[in-house]
Amino acid sequence: MTPALVVGEGIAGQATALALVAAGVPVVLLAREPAAQAESTHRHDGIDAALGEDDTPGRHLDDLLAVAGEQARPFLEPLTEAAPGIVEWLARLDVPFERTRRGELSRSKLAGSSRARSVHAGSATALHLSRRLSALLGRHEAAGRLERHAGWALIDLVLDDRGQARGVVAQCFATGEIRAFEASAVCLATGGHTGLFMHDTFAPGGLGGATGLAVRHGARLVAPNRVSTHPFCYRAGGFVRRLPRRLEALGAELGAGLLDLSRVDRAPLRRAAGPALEAHRQATGTDAYSEPVVVSSAPDRTLGGLEISVDHATAVPGVFAVGGVVGAYFGQATLEGLPLAAALHGATRASVGIARFCEAPAPAGATLLLAEARKRAELAQAEVMERKGSETVLDVVRDLRAAVARGTLMQGLAELKARSRKARLGDDLACANAALRTWWDLEPALDLAERMTAPEDA
Repeated sequence: MTPALVVGEGIAGQATALALVAAGVPVVLLAREPAAQAESTHRHDGIDAALGEDDTPGRHLDDLLAVAGEQARPFLEPLTEAAPGIVEWLARLDVPFERTRRGELSRSKLAGSSRARSVHAGSATALHLSRRLSALLGRHEAAGRLERHAGWALIDLVLDDRGQARGVVAQCFATGEIRAFEASAVCLATGGHTGLFMHDTFAPGGLGGATGLAVRHGARLVAPNRVSTHPFCYRAGGFVRRLPRRLEALGAELGAGLLDLSRVDRAPLRRAAGPALEAHRQATGTDAYSEPVVVSSAPDRTLGGLEISVDHATAVPGVFAVGGVVGAYFGQATLEGLPLAAALHGATRASVGIARFCEAPAPAGATLLLAEARKRAELAQAEVMERKGSETVLDVVRDLRAAVARGTLMQGLAELKARSRKARLGDDLACANAALRTWWDLEPALDLAERMTAPEDA
């Protein structure tokens, strides 16, 4: 069987690859960076599930629909039913969730929830989970059921004349090799396009290049302009960094741009957020336990993204999507405990759809299609490396982000597209290598940005 290809090794990508292997589908896992460096791995989110005697999946669903809206019900209803089982599975994987003295899971009541239902492993739930998923993937890789390729940038999706996905073209960061990967189906687990909204920093969050590629080939979008903000952000080293939202539930007080932790009991604070607060101390040189933290709101995650069916299929046959790249679960807004659960639940739903899709015999002729696509990518790279323009690709990215932040994208998009076709990579090898990776994202990101200037789809 031709393998399914999963693009992205964050939480959603890892979980999807594991679910596919469990379903008997061979997998190729392709990622820009290894799991330990994925953006989703370093979030502070916990997981919400109706675990208490006073709670039910129905109450959990009501809380989610109150912020997300009714359009998210087809995705949120099965998720809330599955969430307790997801937490039980993670506990069996020895994710070190906080527990009470009686050994029961400790649950927090966060803003927007009517019950205490958020479970955490300190401020690094996702990191603990990622490590365990990565270990499971390693076992499957050793057994030959899975291939992993870290350090590869997605260049394009390859479709046949019927519009069905037949694979991808990607480039290895280390060697510069451009290669075509045949696949029976492609699952995008590439994260959202939050980076488009970060006008004054290169904080984590992609430009949405993979989303733009899918749109270029016929995928539909839901609310691409919709983004959530995080109120506990601080700036250090040119990056926007987050402190856990959970600090609010622990008793932190926010006023006049200062987050005051002085009235919070130190023991639970250190258990719940100690590593995040230590990272803040190292980055800023100030002690959050004794001095108020200067914070502000910053874009945190995109709420919109690729439109999907309940089995996570996009409008492009053979292309599926999971995690932050989709817009199905969040609607108008989201609660802190939803994204991680949505990534894990979505991985299971997507694996069912992908396995069913892969049962059909694959059409012939993929070899020639893939070779032609690889050749087009090589020619495009040769052209951009010969450019001698007055500005670089990173200059265009900076101005694209600024236009999104100012709300002037519609007026300036044509000019940005024209500039991108002339921009050079950079003046030295290190800069050029980084700029080449960004350039592969820029063109499809501009396609995505063009869609963002249209009226909202949802």
